[in-house]
Amino acid sequence: MRPFVLWLIWQNECTRQRYHVGNLVHDGTKYVFYYEHSRKRRGLFEALENGYKPHLAFRDMERKYVSDRLFGPFERRLPDRRRPDFLEILRTYGLPHDCTDMDLLRATGGKLATDSYEFVAPIYVLGNHFDFDFYVAGWRYYEGDQVIQDLKVGDKVHFRLEPENRRDAKAVEVLTDKGCKLGYIPAFYSEFMFNLIQNNGCYTARIESIHVKAFPQRKVNINVYGVLPMSCQTQGLDMLHQVALQVT
Repeated sequence: MRPFVLWLIWQNECTRQRYHVGNLVHDGTKYVFYYEHSRKRRGLFEALENGYKPHLAFRDMERKYVSDRLFGPFERRLPDRRRPDFLEILRTYGLPHDCTDMDLLRATGGKLATDSYEFVAPIYVLGNHFDFDFYVAGWRYYEGDQVIQDLKVGDKVHFRLEPENRRDAKAVEVLTDKGCKLGYIPAFYSEFMFNLIQNNGCYTARIESIHVKAFPQRKVNINVYGVLPMSCQTQGLDMLHQVALQVT
């Protein structure tokens, strides 16, 4: 079984650009947090160049933080299980009553109104296979709300490269089977898919869940899985090794 990993994302409030700055891992017994030191696009080093400062509770960017329970600064991001509407929150996100804190953190993103952090699922790579899931970015600006009642879990979606995008040359659009634009793959995932598509990689993308009453940025979740082409497999294995080295 693979450990439960979440990426910590930071958003620059001025540019609205988001960066993968850290990783939270739960291996079943302990929690580990560490900063993302790979020289990836939209990663920690790019974030630092664009105004990022380390989390106040995790000031040492070289340290691996370990705890027997979920770190307090992250636990406070979860809805209180004693809230009268807690079961309604679980229903909104399609979570069972016995969900773990990591399940809840992944589903809600752990977003607070007081800062610019959120948690997302990582890209998993094993051998030449990969899988990940994401919430459609930019939902409120396109056709999502117009067609959401017609969408169903299991529906296929399609990706289209948008290299002429002035804000992001690696932008990838998310389209329904009928060609309606739902939004984009978030930028911290898009380079992976942009390169995969350019190299004729094989993938399938389907709607994993639909949350009509959720915030726009958590309305529709897409699952992607596929096979890396030979030209991308070295990159994919490097990503896997980075996670494995940090978790063990």
